Amino acid sequence: MADPYSPNPLADQYAQTHPERFEAVSAAKAPPKMFAGGTSDTPAFTASGIDPQLLLRLPYGVRHAAAAEPDVTVVHGYFEQYADVDGAVIDHEGLRAAQYRLQDWIENTDLDTRTPEQQQADDDELYLAMFNPSNDRMAYAKENKRRLEAGEDELPRFGSYEMNQLWEQEGAR
Repeated sequence: MADPYSPNPLADQYAQTHPERFEAVSAAKAPPKMFAGGTSDTPAFTASGIDPQLLLRLPYGVRHAAAAEPDVTVVHGYFEQYADVDGAVIDHEGLRAAQYRLQDWIENTDLDTRTPEQQQADDDELYLAMFNPSNDRMAYAKENKRRLEAGEDELPRFGSYEMNQLWEQEGAR
């Protein structure tokens, strides 16, 4: 179990339970943090005026409620009641948002680190491997038309042994 008092225990927990996926997604994009839309471990300020760094003394499940609570006596009560209760959770929209951000990061981070140019080149190569004059009538017709317009020899009959051999020799254009 992740340390509930660490700055980002939701990410730590996922890293422990799914280390391979966490490593792969982290390489593409840093995990979201607990506050400020995923950009900070603590909020810039708290509604009660306590130092936001003090929230790290509470288990993560209580931090958002404590940060949003305007009554400093209630916040002090949270410290008295929950500071030593590792699994304590006070339902709060901020906590739910932090959980959602992490889930969204895990499920929707694009792990493809290729540049757009590399992606296009790979897509073109795949397309030519799938649809080329030796196995696709449209590609055959286009290539044959191109050759005739360029004054080159016409392709052998579609699907013939000669056509397949020619394509293997010339490769994708």
